[in-house]
Amino acid sequence: MFDLPENYKIKIINRYGETGKEWLENVDAILGKYQKQFCLEDIQLIENLSMNLVAFAKCDLYGDVIIKIGTPGPTALSEINIMKYYSSQYVPKTYYSSITDRVQVLERIFPGYCLKNLENREERVKVFCDLSNHLLILANGEQNFQTFEENFKSKINYAYENKATYSDLLSMIDTATNLYQKIKDLHLPKYILHNDLHHKNILKAKTSWKAIDPHGIIGEKVFEACNFIRSEIENVSLEKNNINKIVSLISQYYKEDKQLILEALYIYIIEKIIFYTKNKADVKRISYNVNICKELLKMLK
Repeated sequence: MFDLPENYKIKIINRYGETGKEWLENVDAILGKYQKQFCLEDIQLIENLSMNLVAFAKCDLYGDVIIKIGTPGPTALSEINIMKYYSSQYVPKTYYSSITDRVQVLERIFPGYCLKNLENREERVKVFCDLSNHLLILANGEQNFQTFEENFKSKINYAYENKATYSDLLSMIDTATNLYQKIKDLHLPKYILHNDLHHKNILKAKTSWKAIDPHGIIGEKVFEACNFIRSEIENVSLEKNNINKIVSLISQYYKEDKQLILEALYIYIIEKIIFYTKNKADVKRISYNVNICKELLKMLK
């Protein structure tokens, strides 16, 4: 049905191996099943696919929709599960979902431009903080989500087991480990977090802003701000003063301690660096994130 981009197929296979190859072989059949079930027409893949297969479509019953087919691995299942917790006031409506097929049929958001289009930084921060606070769900023993701690420890252990690969980063990784223990010892409340709430995942609806593509993970509130801050840093020059201004605004509107935010951000980015290195991401991307951590270290001392 679709001639998937070669770089997308390579990305799936690199991430998931034989399971990824099998998923790619089956994805046309899954899409065909739901095209028939919902009478979908004018199906068009979105540009720049990341991991999940996502397409626009028109549906007699629901109008303009998004159909999303999740890739192998736990994240796609968490995405489906967490949408059940959210009010459609803050996320697209879920018209249908299937854990078995990892499929969601969702409301398409219009006009649908992302938060990056807002020129004023303070306005971007206000939108993020307001939306994020409405999405926060206190965790009460839910079993359908991984925890931030599990993911962090898994990546840290991988780095320690592959010291030759991460030799230049071990000191920074040690610092992240110590900082995480410090936050853990505070015994802060745990929430079900979106965990990917950056600029491109906050879209303008007719009268509000809505979040898309939640990953669903359990962790402390402060970690929810990290991906947004990292995206915001990428919009400006990488300097201590700029990071300080961004984090200060987040602290003001998010009602979280500035030092705690800086510590969480350092932990979060170290985790991403380990992940990027493991998956052979672009060297410039890895280097840029390392430089962010170096600036954060100056601020944490």
